[in-house]
Amino acid sequence: MKQYMQIRAAIQYDLSVKTQSISIAIFAGLCLNSCKSVPAQTQAEASNSQPALQLPITSVTIRTLYDQLALPGIVFALPDHSVKVSPGVAGKLLDVRVSPGQPVQKGQVIAILDARQLTDQASQAHAKVLVAKAGVEQAKTNLVLAQNTGERTARLVQQEIGAEKDLVAAKSQIETARAQLLAAQAQVSDAFAAERAAQAQLSYTTLKSPISGLIAQRFLNISDTADTATPVVQIVDLSQVVVEASLPTSQPATIKHGDTAAITAMSMPGHRITGTVQSINPVTDNQGTTVGVRILCSNPQYLLKEGMPVTVTILTGIHPSALTVPLTALVSDPTVPDKKMVYVYKDRKVSRVAVTTGIQKDGRVEIKSGLSAGEQIVASGGYGIPDGTEVEAQGAPLRANTKVSSKGD
Repeated sequence: MKQYMQIRAAIQYDLSVKTQSISIAIFAGLCLNSCKSVPAQTQAEASNSQPALQLPITSVTIRTLYDQLALPGIVFALPDHSVKVSPGVAGKLLDVRVSPGQPVQKGQVIAILDARQLTDQASQAHAKVLVAKAGVEQAKTNLVLAQNTGERTARLVQQEIGAEKDLVAAKSQIETARAQLLAAQAQVSDAFAAERAAQAQLSYTTLKSPISGLIAQRFLNISDTADTATPVVQIVDLSQVVVEASLPTSQPATIKHGDTAAITAMSMPGHRITGTVQSINPVTDNQGTTVGVRILCSNPQYLLKEGMPVTVTILTGIHPSALTVPLTALVSDPTVPDKKMVYVYKDRKVSRVAVTTGIQKDGRVEIKSGLSAGEQIVASGGYGIPDGTEVEAQGAPLRANTKVSSKGD
């Protein structure tokens, strides 16, 4: 009996283990099937509810565009408005009265040289003038005496008292006195000329500004030796300047005398100086690549400096009713890269349209042909999209291509 009970217990245990194994296998199979079905359903739903491509949409608008030409240029002072001042004589500087940046007026004293030697020379020249004048007075007196002697001798000869030879001698004395007077007068002229030269040399020791302007540079200081080849200061008058701009010969632009030009520079942000085209050079540069354009402009605040690089903008034309689109709307034609296209947006689809472009200004481009005012186009990001692609206007509610009906789990 005891043996029978042991055999029965072993059979029940074996059945219990097998039942648990079958249950676990069934549960695992159910879990596996469940995991496989969920991604399939999610994938189907994602495929059926994929939204349309979103792109920014804008309209073709009419605007006034200004055709402008931007050229590089350099600022220069007008001729004779930038001078380096040197003394007319050599000498040691006793005083320099100006500094860089200081305004000066025409005729204002800039520097003074040691003038002691030239002052002595001027005094000596003046003394020679006085001596020469005294010689003239002496010659005049001699001439009067000779003339009186001649007249007296002539009367004696008429009275047959005097000798004829005395009359000839008296006339000779008169001619000699006249010659001496002329010589004395010439000496006075020479003395005056020497005095004027000495005074001129003396005046050169006081250096004066030849123009009104600003001191640009100071080259010498007190006790330096100045000469005619060494400038003491440089003075510039920049109240009016010229800008030399370079127009590329390859640039198709019509510039004429009197055109308005705007001058800007990185060194003066927020400032725009107006000038006028003064001349267009009739010949190109040595390389034949550019043509010189000269612009004259006022510079009362001295914002433009000599030698400053600037940008010259010249208005060459006005387009009052131009069709315009954003520059970002243009895409290259895949078959002809040199040509441009625009994606037209209609009925939630886009189509490529070839366009002819004109001038560009402030991020917009003129459309000469291919579009009409008011048409809607893709503003940006349209490159490579096939014709007929469904597109949502950026910012509009997303709409799925197909609707998926959901039923209870």
